[in-house]
Amino acid sequence: MSGTKFQTVGAETDRLGRAVNDAAASAGAALRDTAADLNQRVGRQADEAVQELSRRVEAQPITALLVAGGIGLLAGMLLARR
Repeated sequence: MSGTKFQTVGAETDRLGRAVNDAAASAGAALRDTAADLNQRVGRQADEAVQELSRRVEAQPITALLVAGGIGLLAGMLLARR
């Protein structure tokens, strides 16, 4: 190949490399934005779940205590088998 053909191939390779780099950067930015949005939504849902649980415990403390005790008893029994 002559020097001009090598220069043409080199220029095309550089152009393709920049295009791939730009596409990867764009995809990375989109992924980062999506992850941030999901993080915010999950955080809000977790806050709402904690608030709802708090309301239920305040409304029915005896039931909440019995449920927590039952869960602790089951966990203890399962761990004691090991």
